[in-house]
Amino acid sequence: MRVLIDLQGAQTESRFRGIGRYSTSLAQAMARNAGDHEIWVAVNGTFPDGIGDIRQALDGLVPQERIRQFDTFSRVGWPNAADAWRRGASELMWEAFLDGLQPDFIHVSSLFEGSQGGAVGSIGKLPGVRAATALTLYDLIPLLNPDVYLASDWVRSWYMDKVESLKRADLLLSISQHARQEALQALDIDPARVVNISSAISPHFVPMAIGEREQTLFRERFGLRGRYVMYSGAMEPRKNAEGLLRAFSLMDPAVRASTQLVIAGKVSEHDRRNFDVLAAQLGVSNQVVFTGYITDEELIALYSATAAFVFPSLHEGFGLPALEAMSCGAPTIGSGTTSIPEVIGREDALFDPTEPASIARSMQNVLTDTAFADSLRAHAPRQAAKFSWDNSAKAALQAMEAVASRRAPRDRRWVAASPALDAGYRTLVQAVGGLDVGCEPEPFELQQAAALISSGMAANEALARGGELPASLSWRVEGPFDSSYSLALVNRCLAEALADRGHRVGLHSTEGPGDFDPSPQFLARNPRVAALHAAVAAIPADQADVTSRLLYPPRVADARARMNLLHAYPWEESGFPQEWVEEFNDSLQGISCVSHHVEKIMVDNGVSVPLGVCWNGVDHWEQIVADATYPVPGRGFRFLHVSSCFPRKGVDAMLLAYGKAFSAADDVSLVIKTFANPHNEVHRWLADARRDNPDYPDVHIIEEDVSDAQLKHLYASCNALLAPSRAEGFGLPLAEAMLGGLPVITTNWGGQLDFCSEETAWMVDYRFVPAQTHFNLRNSVWAEPDVDALAAAMREVHGADPARVRDKVEAARRLLKSRFTWSDAARRLEQDVRAFAAQPTLPDARVGWITTWNTRCGVASYASYLVESGGTPVAILAAEADDRTFRDGPEVVRCWRQGEGDMLERLEQQIERLKLDTLIIQFQYGFFDFPAFSAFLERQQAAGRGLIVMMHATVDAAENPRKRLRDLGPALAGCDRVLVHSIHDLNRLKDIGVERNTAMFPHGILEPAEPAAANTGARLRVVSYGFFLPHKGLLELIDAVALMVAQGVDVELAMINAEYPVDVSRQQIDQAVARVVQHGLQSRVRMVTRFLRDQESMQELVQADVVVFPYQGTGESSSAAVRYGLASGRPVAVTPLAIFDNVGDVVHRLPGTAPPDLAAGLRQLLRASRDGDPVLADVQQRAAQWRAEHRYPALARRLDSMARQILRTRRQALAANSLNHQDEKQ
Repeated sequence: MRVLIDLQGAQTESRFRGIGRYSTSLAQAMARNAGDHEIWVAVNGTFPDGIGDIRQALDGLVPQERIRQFDTFSRVGWPNAADAWRRGASELMWEAFLDGLQPDFIHVSSLFEGSQGGAVGSIGKLPGVRAATALTLYDLIPLLNPDVYLASDWVRSWYMDKVESLKRADLLLSISQHARQEALQALDIDPARVVNISSAISPHFVPMAIGEREQTLFRERFGLRGRYVMYSGAMEPRKNAEGLLRAFSLMDPAVRASTQLVIAGKVSEHDRRNFDVLAAQLGVSNQVVFTGYITDEELIALYSATAAFVFPSLHEGFGLPALEAMSCGAPTIGSGTTSIPEVIGREDALFDPTEPASIARSMQNVLTDTAFADSLRAHAPRQAAKFSWDNSAKAALQAMEAVASRRAPRDRRWVAASPALDAGYRTLVQAVGGLDVGCEPEPFELQQAAALISSGMAANEALARGGELPASLSWRVEGPFDSSYSLALVNRCLAEALADRGHRVGLHSTEGPGDFDPSPQFLARNPRVAALHAAVAAIPADQADVTSRLLYPPRVADARARMNLLHAYPWEESGFPQEWVEEFNDSLQGISCVSHHVEKIMVDNGVSVPLGVCWNGVDHWEQIVADATYPVPGRGFRFLHVSSCFPRKGVDAMLLAYGKAFSAADDVSLVIKTFANPHNEVHRWLADARRDNPDYPDVHIIEEDVSDAQLKHLYASCNALLAPSRAEGFGLPLAEAMLGGLPVITTNWGGQLDFCSEETAWMVDYRFVPAQTHFNLRNSVWAEPDVDALAAAMREVHGADPARVRDKVEAARRLLKSRFTWSDAARRLEQDVRAFAAQPTLPDARVGWITTWNTRCGVASYASYLVESGGTPVAILAAEADDRTFRDGPEVVRCWRQGEGDMLERLEQQIERLKLDTLIIQFQYGFFDFPAFSAFLERQQAAGRGLIVMMHATVDAAENPRKRLRDLGPALAGCDRVLVHSIHDLNRLKDIGVERNTAMFPHGILEPAEPAAANTGARLRVVSYGFFLPHKGLLELIDAVALMVAQGVDVELAMINAEYPVDVSRQQIDQAVARVVQHGLQSRVRMVTRFLRDQESMQELVQADVVVFPYQGTGESSSAAVRYGLASGRPVAVTPLAIFDNVGDVVHRLPGTAPPDLAAGLRQLLRASRDGDPVLADVQQRAAQWRAEHRYPALARRLDSMARQILRTRRQALAANSLNHQDEKQ
């Protein structure tokens, strides 16, 4: 039986009251006593603060992936009639989301929540819900006392609506026998539907021994003079606290004089005032003690030392405070009404709560009769021991079992779950669309509802697809398979290997654009492939366990199996089309990549489905018999290159290196096997090389088709393979060459690194450069091979000792034969699929951001926008700051100091306290003491945390030689990701040994609150933006404007440049004011040097004809300010500095940094802007695309996915290590 517990009762304000404790404690006990049952938990994303507490409370009891968060509207309260539609839609969504988890039972921990909004809960409003429902019944006090509790119309409506849901529940789990009887009398329902499971308390409520010194301090803190009687609980009328006060005043003055009355717990100001007035009237003011908010430990201490605990309530569902007090050994007396006698268990300890004199007599009896008090003290723990959460949980589960036994079991197999989920989705949409609550939803509310429904249903669908897969799988392998095309080779080889593993496999012929009939001639020549193709007809697409595809482009939206994935998926450059990322995330259950290089690219670009690596096999090559009759041209030593000669293959660099390494006189040839295609310019490249070098060595180009047998002979006839690729997904020709015994020279970056290393190949150094492909992806790089290093490698291999060549070749062959067979690839692919099913979603990370925060700092702003756009709760571990721009929120902990000398111990203490598993660290040179930061990173790596470091600068400052990036190299190399903003950063990090874990991650932008309005006036507007600092070139800009005015240009300058809190900034502003006066520009230059909020700044920027950044020089990697300029939608002009390279194609470069250059460039740009210049329009069109790709929400999703992928990888590695250790012990 799958039991799903709705724990909203532990999320709302109830989490601070008894209901919250009850909800959590019962859930823990049900998990402890579940046996063969599955316990799942649902939480509401409207209350993010409480989710972490619930996860922690259930850690080790309920697998974290079984704690499911759903989102609905948050404004769903009852006081405002305008919230009615949102509330109705949310209730329907909630019922659908919970039933979509396919539980046998839904247990609602607290139905009567959400009167003011936030929480939602209903039973039976959505048709077709399959799960049985149970709810905890605490009491029906408002129903029985409507004049007191239901006087307001909206409160009555809310409560009675809940009562109707309560009546529709299959099972009511009362917390006392009295609550059960109350329900039977008030609700007129079948007694079999109401089961008393009783209640209990937390196990830490036990008598506390307090030392003499601690007791003194304890009494001093609360103002306790001697003995005391106490009460803990709410102050609402039914709790009868005023009756207790009256009773206290009626005790014998001699008894009362030596006794205080302690009211334990938080009391509102209003209730405190009323209580104080009554105490004064009764003459006992100096004997009443209010503790205010106290911890559980303090409450236990009070219980343990009290002379008597008095519980005078008029009506209770159970009476938890009385049980807590008895469990701590307190002599406990209470009302003889409702459920309280069940809890106290002694007739002589009860009184009439409606008569203060009765309460007074009972109190006085305890205080004056030592034997009676001792008997109560002895009775208390015995009675408390009768109540157990385990007993309550067992009773609840047994009651659910009885109901479930009368119902058909739920079929959670995908073939049954899929149509059920589809039907549930249609029912939900129809129900939401048909809501009639007296108000109509706004269009944006309908859009939001659609997004919420889609998100919730997608999460449930992913879960339903998961779970344990059958031993023998029905598997559709889809893609081309009937040619020599590399994708076709992979598809048919994997299909055959999967069939050899005992799976029912079908080959479906399709490609990115759609299905096609395979070649009859190919099928006739390959009977096994033909049989696999024929078998696919017996595996319908919507009934297959697995559909895995390899095709181009990667069509995924129409895959309909239980598990849909891409297998052996290749990619080369570091960037990836974001529209494909979205399609993958929406439609796939996983991707098994062809190499770790591809896997990293998927992670870096925001793919959020589970990932794995299956590699390719290469043993097909050994089945081919070489055709020795095929003639191979060339001289004594032949270098071979086999590829499409696409630009990424590095053929142009190879030809340059070959010309440097050898001459026409050398007994050496380069044989290039390729084929004609639009991207292949090998003939031009060769002609250029020969033109520039008359002594160019021998080259032969083969473009005709050759058979596999002829190709194998070509390999065998050559002496070395050249593969200086700028990017490879895997590099199958390299593996084939190695298997054939050829030494390989290749670039030290790309997918081939999974089998190419210094032990198996000759590796060529490189530099990162922008990738030049038809995708035109921004922030995408590949590796430009070092031509000199490539030439040196050619010469080395040509003249190498045969023994050394043989050692590398044999090492390569051993590696490939041991790990890169198609059988290995199929096994790994199957392991990936089973892992994807077992954990269908990425784990939620407990993330801490180490950053400046809430200060006038670009990094702080960048971090805040990413965090706010992410929507998931994080901890902010911020640097100390006096110049905060607004009040810190509760998520902010200031625990480190910028600059030198902080060893970061406080930071580490907070990381441990918060139990964070992932850290996102913002780096600037001035933030950290370098040795301390390096040691900190290494300690966090050793602790197993995911580490993402975002580098905002990578250039060492000459004025601070103690801070060298190189000193951080080893620590940075051990991080999971080091994110940078420019290619220059990538190469600087590569120079210090940090290259395998780096990635480009763009800065984000704001969207203007209002669309930019065109300037129709005669005067041209130039706007500068950023902090007022020397390197920003602002004085030079003023000089440039003066030059423009002198040249007859009617121009004005708005300097939106805030003062930075350093002396040099103030000095620059003073100089600027003087410079404006010197040039007589007071009417044309406006300076705004106060710190503006971002939207205020944007309002200034959108009014510009040109936004200019006249920087004079800086060590920063990229400019945050220029992104604000681009976000405005206005043309942006920059000086020709590297800091702007990462936005080079979307800004306008000024000819230089000097004032005349600035003036000339701005004059030309302003003229082009007014004239509608097509070149400027083209740049602005690219800038619009850039803005779409750099919005903060998209980047936040990408970063969140990256963090969760890293956490998944770490957990998999930890599990694998644990298994290895177990194997070693056995």
